Amino acid sequence: MTSEPAVADPRTDEAAGPPPARPGTGGTRLRRTGRLLRLWYGRVLVAVAALWLLYAVVRWLVSGRWHWAILLDAAPPLLLMGVPFVLLVASAAACGRRRPWAAGLTAAALLLALVTGSGLNWPALWRDPGKVPPGALHVVSLNTQYWGQASSPENVYALLHRYPADVYLLQEHVIWQPGLGEDGYRELRDNARLRAEFPGYHIARRGELLTLSRFPIVAQPPVGPGAELDARPGTPFSRVFARDKVMRTDLKVGDEILSVYNVHITVPLAVDNLNPFSGYDYDAYFARKFAWRQEEFRGLERDLDRNPHPTVIAGDFNATDSMRDMDGLKERADDALRANDDFLPLSWKFSAPTGFEWDSVFNRPLPLWRVDWAFTAGPVRVHRYDLRSSDGLSEHQLQDLWLSL
Repeated sequence: MTSEPAVADPRTDEAAGPPPARPGTGGTRLRRTGRLLRLWYGRVLVAVAALWLLYAVVRWLVSGRWHWAILLDAAPPLLLMGVPFVLLVASAAACGRRRPWAAGLTAAALLLALVTGSGLNWPALWRDPGKVPPGALHVVSLNTQYWGQASSPENVYALLHRYPADVYLLQEHVIWQPGLGEDGYRELRDNARLRAEFPGYHIARRGELLTLSRFPIVAQPPVGPGAELDARPGTPFSRVFARDKVMRTDLKVGDEILSVYNVHITVPLAVDNLNPFSGYDYDAYFARKFAWRQEEFRGLERDLDRNPHPTVIAGDFNATDSMRDMDGLKERADDALRANDDFLPLSWKFSAPTGFEWDSVFNRPLPLWRVDWAFTAGPVRVHRYDLRSSDGLSEHQLQDLWLSL
């Protein structure tokens, strides 16, 4: 007698267990998750690239043309290049059609940064400025940070004597009283000390600007807003400080007349004014600063247009290579950077004593900008141009310039 196989009871047979999983299910789920992550990665990357390109285009369009543009222009040129470069590298990990979109958008932003003011000194990679020939003129320019107020005026003299120059172009030769804002500037009357420290030099002043020259000063015509101030000799010094930002001195150098411009363009934005809860009228503030800067730049440009002499222009322009405030000047004069061997020249926000306390988060040494410039026009040959340490005296580097006529 043949017995039939017993049928297992599913309610009691523990050996039956769950049905086997289909082959490859776990791997499929992982691949699907990976594709989904790459999909969203690409979408986010394209969105970020598009927003950055929009920012880059808008910044360039409004720079030097709208008073609120400073909030977009404050980014250092290095950041304007660095962000799209990182996004361009990141686009390689995107998938599908999002990869070319991300790469194209970031490449456009990077190209815009490179052609509209990158701050990079490309010729420094292959060009050697060479030696300074005997008899070359030595020009030094420095924003002295209120004549070394946070350290000591003695440090100013010590630093300047370390660079014995034929011409010194010095900014912020002034006393500043913290807490009074734009009304806190006082004239520094120290001609006797200057003559003792620099015997034989000729002295020229306008507001905060001080020029010391071994060569005779034959003329000192006003530039830009300075002409209006000259017509009102009783103007308070705080107003003179605020508006007289370009000083021209014509020097007798052998048989030549050399025009030297000492420049400190109005700062577009002061950190100590940034308190969004103060009820301050920022629109009026930015509009006033913008108008002043435009008057100073345009006044300098007009004076250059009618000046027949060889020219040196140097100082603190409170503008970077990417800011279009500089366009007119770049069209009229040559940047001395052609005689510099730094690939990324930077001049501002180096470590220095500071008079601020509450804004210590912002007021830190972040050397990411070049705002100090030197230009020449006419038959002037620049042999060497260096940005040198001011040894903690100022947030600005010292500009060291050698040239001949």
